[in-house]
Amino acid sequence: MSFFSTLRQKATFIDKISESFGNTITRDEKFKLEYKLPPGENIQDDTNADVSFVSIYDSNNKKKQSIITAKQSNQEKVAYVFSGRLYMTPHFLVFKDSFDQKSCELILNISTIKKVERSPSAAYAFALMITLYSGSQVIIQFVGLRYRSEQFCEQLKKNLRENMPKAKELSSFLSTCYSEFIINKNMLRMTNLHPPKAGLGQSFKYPGAVDAAKEKRKLRLWFDYFKMNGQNLAIMKSPLFHKLVRIGLPNRMRGEIWDLCSGAMYLRHANEGVYEKILKDNEGKISQAIEEIEKDLKRSLPEYSAYQTEEGIQRLRNVLTAYSWKNPDVGYCQAMNIVCAALLIYLSEEQAFWCLCNICDIYVPGYYSKTMYGTLLDQKVFESFVEEKLPVLWDYIVKHDIQLSIVSLPWFLSLFYTSIPLEYAIRIMDLFFMNGAKALFQVALAVLKINADDILQADDDGMFIAIIKNYFRTLDQSVHPDAPDIKYRQITKFQELLVTAFKEFSVITDSSILQERNRYKKDIFQNIEIFVKKTQLRHLPKVFHLTDDNLSNIYDIYYQSIETHKISMGTGSSNMTFEVFVQFMTKLCEWAKPINEETNPAFNKQRSSFLRILFNNWDIAKLNELSLNDIVSGLDKLLTHDLLESINYFFSLYDNDDDGELQREEVLQLSEGLLLLTEPWKSGRLIDALTKRQLEDDIAERIAQDKLQQIEEEQKIELPKNYEVDEEKYKNEQSERYLLAASNFLQRSFEYATTLALADEVNLIDLSDEEETAESKQAKEKKFASLKANAALDPTHPKILDLANFRMIILADETYELFFARTLRSSIYVDKNFGANNDRGKALRGMFDGIIADGRRVAQQVRRRVDSVATKSTTNSIESPDNLTPDNSTLVGSKYDDIDDFTNEGADDEDEFVDEESNALLKNPWVDEELEDQESTSETLNGPKKRPVSMIVPHQENDLIEFET
Repeated sequence: MSFFSTLRQKATFIDKISESFGNTITRDEKFKLEYKLPPGENIQDDTNADVSFVSIYDSNNKKKQSIITAKQSNQEKVAYVFSGRLYMTPHFLVFKDSFDQKSCELILNISTIKKVERSPSAAYAFALMITLYSGSQVIIQFVGLRYRSEQFCEQLKKNLRENMPKAKELSSFLSTCYSEFIINKNMLRMTNLHPPKAGLGQSFKYPGAVDAAKEKRKLRLWFDYFKMNGQNLAIMKSPLFHKLVRIGLPNRMRGEIWDLCSGAMYLRHANEGVYEKILKDNEGKISQAIEEIEKDLKRSLPEYSAYQTEEGIQRLRNVLTAYSWKNPDVGYCQAMNIVCAALLIYLSEEQAFWCLCNICDIYVPGYYSKTMYGTLLDQKVFESFVEEKLPVLWDYIVKHDIQLSIVSLPWFLSLFYTSIPLEYAIRIMDLFFMNGAKALFQVALAVLKINADDILQADDDGMFIAIIKNYFRTLDQSVHPDAPDIKYRQITKFQELLVTAFKEFSVITDSSILQERNRYKKDIFQNIEIFVKKTQLRHLPKVFHLTDDNLSNIYDIYYQSIETHKISMGTGSSNMTFEVFVQFMTKLCEWAKPINEETNPAFNKQRSSFLRILFNNWDIAKLNELSLNDIVSGLDKLLTHDLLESINYFFSLYDNDDDGELQREEVLQLSEGLLLLTEPWKSGRLIDALTKRQLEDDIAERIAQDKLQQIEEEQKIELPKNYEVDEEKYKNEQSERYLLAASNFLQRSFEYATTLALADEVNLIDLSDEEETAESKQAKEKKFASLKANAALDPTHPKILDLANFRMIILADETYELFFARTLRSSIYVDKNFGANNDRGKALRGMFDGIIADGRRVAQQVRRRVDSVATKSTTNSIESPDNLTPDNSTLVGSKYDDIDDFTNEGADDEDEFVDEESNALLKNPWVDEELEDQESTSETLNGPKKRPVSMIVPHQENDLIEFET
């Protein structure tokens, strides 16, 4: 073969991959799908070659006296030589001709090779003779450079050596193949042979009326084919093979041909004993899939007698149960019981199990999944084919709003088993296993075309369904009952259906189907994801502190974190392990983010410890994984707006025995948890409301001092634009405040904790009459001071902190009270823009910019100071503050309108207050809910407690704030 011919073959192969799969599948994956090979069978080497298959038997059913040897010419006794491409995988030699891709297809399992010899030839040729276990031979003559042929042979030699254990088990596997049984019985005249295990049809008869004479003729044809072309694991498929499948398989042979064409035979050979092991390992176990299987067992092909007996039901139960354990992502899905029941009529349990695996994974991927995405996708593909191939019918369907999928979806989902009589559905399955999923599209299009005239008279879905049902009931009737020629009268509607499907719609190919699937895949997946999201959000547990938008965002980030779970395909576990939970919380919570290990090595350890506590608390079912419901319920508790509820929940995280008391070690763990949660504020990455209030007061004080004269003379003030903020000062002050709060908390926890009764109490009061020396008195005082200083760590004085004292300690500290009331909640980003703002480290600068941009609070503070100074320096002739009215004084917002991103405060944090003298209801948008009481007590330091109307700044219009005096 020339170089250009070789290049053309490779180019064609690459083009097919690109066209069919949109460059989303590798060459090895494409190869395995095309030849139905087990996982792991990747191409190790490939080369051009001429291949011949030489049977040990002749056409007269006699064993040949001699077979080709290495000493004989390569041309002796060779009837056909096929040129093509030879591929090698770890366990297979695969050959396909280059003429029409159908003349010769050889899939040879290496286990069937008995001997390999080199054939002497001319200098330009290099050939191998492979002798199979049956005695037949495969002659391979390599086309190409000799060193490449040598490399191929070396790899084959290595594979043969590694495959020796499998080769020794070959005889036990062959005993399960009916083709081996009929060859041994009729050609080798072996006695005492028993047919291998078969399906239920062997005992309960096969569907339909069986013509014994016709069955015998079909079986004879297959017997002759096996003699000349090999069988089971070493068979060469020629055009005759496809023709024998199309005319109908004999019932006794149908199971093996399904097993062979589907690739289940290769999978079964590679996994001998696995099916029995799955059943044994999971015996007695219960799952949701098994419960659903039990409900559907007696609804699986009830018209077939075997499924009205315990034997048939048990076989079906075993196969479906084994598959649910093998593939937990799918488990069990609707219509899978129908398909499996049909397989068991012709296949043994093990054969049906592996055949079902390949149907779900290779033939119709996604049909039997939680979302049924494959079925929905193929319905869209089918509609596009109807629009293209049957345009008149499609226009009529659209015009009359007939739902085509109502009728066609069961065809695809049940592989026609629930739509047409069983004996005809079996025939469609013969073609399905040989040709792949395109057989379903071809038959479905043929059904519509044959009934097009009647469908064009239908006005609604009901008439459309009735027409199709009536057609399926009459498939055994003649197409031309009144024809004078008996040959025409013998043509049934089913035969017409097959001819129409595979002649007129032969243009429907695997490539065209895959192209259409890629075209609609994205839209189908998006629709499924939207539907699944709406459904799951609707069934979430009741929450009190999360909005619908919050739940939507939590849902998105939850499934983004679980990378192994595909929502649209329903594959992968949808539950969250601890490792994934840590990543999830990192995206949501500021305090859950890791920091530099060198800067603070203890932080990451504390972080992991606290997240583990949180994970265990949310894992109500104790499955060591969290569902979306668990996550939503847990976050809802963290985001509570109730101060005491927040304190109580944090306490409960460490109260493992739920007795309302914490032991010494639990108190220490709780204090570490507080240190972890407050780290963003200790480090200055975030700024809390107290620091914000201090910054506002400092700005107002400076403005009041610098601009007092300007206010008195010009009646107005302009806020500074470039105010220098001493960031380190505020960060250090805030850090010191949080560290002091932590220190005070730990000290007060053991100070106010309850001391348990001691077995050996230290007598600190001496009531004896003996005179005490100075030395003994000093020793007692030293001992007492030591016990007092180390009360927290003294094992002889165990302490217990109850919930009431814990609440008292928290509420006694302004920083921790604010933390549980508001600060903690503000650090959990469940709003629409969670995680989007990565500049939170610049919180202080941003806070100042926001304060200047929306200066109502600062202006109010400035006014208080001005009023305070004016009260001291003016006479009683100045008008009362109650008579002051604000001018049209406004403040224009600027680019720093996103103050909430830095202060963690929203524009909705408004309180109403009443002027004590005018009793006017006014709005103050700068009064924090949690700090309102504190502000009322501190107003005496900043100005008069009475709030005159002149303090309120109107809406923003310009950069100046004017005050009437």
